[in-house]
Amino acid sequence: MLERVQSGPNHPDWDELLRYYEPFIRQFLGKIGVAPKDVDDICQQVLARLWKELSNYRRESEHARFRTWLSRLIRNVAINDYRKQKRADNLNEIASEQAESLLEKPSELELLIEQEWQQHVIGLALERLGQIFSGNALEVFLRSSEGESTEQISEALGISMQSVYVLKNRVKKRLTHEVKCVRQELEFPENES
Repeated sequence: MLERVQSGPNHPDWDELLRYYEPFIRQFLGKIGVAPKDVDDICQQVLARLWKELSNYRRESEHARFRTWLSRLIRNVAINDYRKQKRADNLNEIASEQAESLLEKPSELELLIEQEWQQHVIGLALERLGQIFSGNALEVFLRSSEGESTEQISEALGISMQSVYVLKNRVKKRLTHEVKCVRQELEFPENES
């Protein structure tokens, strides 16, 4: 998808790109301490820069992954906005300290973006699983992921422990597949594990 959209900002897949990346950008901006009232504005700034600069992105090495490039773009837009607001004295002290801490340490910010991206991809894959699995399958997997024991899940859902094992493993296997599919759709082909 990124390669198709890269051919020009008016490509029909741009809406699909927004559907996947805009929620991630919003979520990440909140995570780095952007005030809720500013998230819409900064997100629009990020998307405008993405629209303008995506055609210039070239993957040339292991260090030029799209998320790394995107993290720098988000970071630069957030820093510019932060500096503007700081000059206007609109930031409260807590948000200011949190933003300064993250924005001054690009490697920490990129690590945070990577972690948030992985969670975002898993969330998208889980949405797909909701359309694939019916009955207790997804419920079993989610409860298991939250630390409930097989016995607790069996009792709560009124199914055998063997069914819990089977359903959990089916969903886990399909989740792995869906995560891989989402990554293939959203990222440039990369040699990642």
